[in-house]
Amino acid sequence: MLKTVRCILVAAVLVAVSGCGAGKSVKNLVGLGGDDFTVYKGQVYPATSKIAIAFQPAQAGKSCRVFAESLVLFPANQTGKDIENSLLAEAGQRGADQVLIGQTRQSKDDDGLQFLYYGPTYEYLCVDQCGGWKFGYKLWEAQGEWVTLGYNEWGKTGVRFETPLVMQVVMLRCQ
Repeated sequence: MLKTVRCILVAAVLVAVSGCGAGKSVKNLVGLGGDDFTVYKGQVYPATSKIAIAFQPAQAGKSCRVFAESLVLFPANQTGKDIENSLLAEAGQRGADQVLIGQTRQSKDDDGLQFLYYGPTYEYLCVDQCGGWKFGYKLWEAQGEWVTLGYNEWGKTGVRFETPLVMQVVMLRCQ
C-alpha cells in the first residue's frame, strides 16, 4: 500500500513540475498521456520509389489495400511541388504504391511538417471502403477554410500556399 501511494505521489509531482517542455513526455511515461499519432504503427513494407497519385477513390487500383490513414500537416509557404515531394517521400518510405488524397483545409496551427497516423487496425480494399475519411475527425473539424489542392496545384512550383495546411491522405499497397 505504501509503495502504491509513493508511486502516485511521484507521478503527481512529475506531472506538476513538468511545465518546462517535458510535460508530454512525463505524462506518457506515467500513463497519463494520449496516443502519439506521429508514430507510425502499421504494417511495414519495403520502400518504394514509384508512387501513383489519386484524388478520387475510383482512381485507386482494384487490388489496392489501405494500410495507412493519415492527416498530413504542412507548414505555411509551401509550393505544390514542396507538398508533392514531402508526401511522396513519406509514402515511399512506408512502401506505398499509390496515395489517395482527400480534402485539404487551412490548419489552425503551424507545427511544421507532420504525418499523423490514425490506422487502420486492419488493411482493407480501397474499392470497398475508401472515401469515408472518418479518421482524425476531432482534429479535422477544428480546422479552417477549405483549400483547393488537386491536379491543377499538385507538383507546381508556381502555386504557393501561404497558410499552413492539413490534408487527408491514405496510403495504398497494390501488389
